[in-house]
Amino acid sequence: MRSASVGFHCPVCVKEAGQQIITPRSLRFQPTATIALIALNVMAYFLQQSGGVTNDYLLFGPSVQANEYYRLVTSGFLHGSLIHIGFNMYLLWMLGPALEKAFGVGKYLLLYFGSLFGGAAAVMFFDWDQATLGASGAVLGLAGAMGAIYYARGFDIRQSPAFGLVVLNILLPLLIPRISFWGHLGGVVAGALTALALVWLPERTSMPAKLAVPAAAAVMVAFAALGVYGGEIG
Repeated sequence: MRSASVGFHCPVCVKEAGQQIITPRSLRFQPTATIALIALNVMAYFLQQSGGVTNDYLLFGPSVQANEYYRLVTSGFLHGSLIHIGFNMYLLWMLGPALEKAFGVGKYLLLYFGSLFGGAAAVMFFDWDQATLGASGAVLGLAGAMGAIYYARGFDIRQSPAFGLVVLNILLPLLIPRISFWGHLGGVVAGALTALALVWLPERTSMPAKLAVPAAAAVMVAFAALGVYGGEIG
């Protein structure tokens, strides 16, 4: 990773963007999707603090079973403390812009929400009766996506700075019980699989490149369906 004015630049992700003509406008790249996601998380946190958002929006298996499927999404924008949201938004700002610039807004959001649903699905299957919240699954999914891109391009994933983040955040819940291990792990797995659909399948198989986005969208929908199904069988 190389230091940049906005977070870091992943050399492999930059390669994904292909050859580009540098113009003054391109030098002023603004990670609008990343900024919007951070803004939504911050707004949701302030609503929580003002009492405008209650536990009715947390991820909780029995409630999802009662057809409150919106919790699969809303829980990913809520946080339990200032430290909680601060750490998640810091990671999002460090990881998001490079991926957004390399993939474009549409593919980047597929990575983010695919990871979000992956974390929620894992919680629904393995931690069904525990109320959870936070953007950790989605943010760590971006780290998993970077690792998957390294793998798809033939690099050792251990060389990716994201590798340490993934390992740390998977182990952290084992040391701090209140942190959701399954939410973290599910996000990493989903982010990696979505990235592989976008990069590895079109580059390393005979799949046409135009099917990469539909394949990634199918991964996202599959994890969303697993979240719903996990709530149904909980």
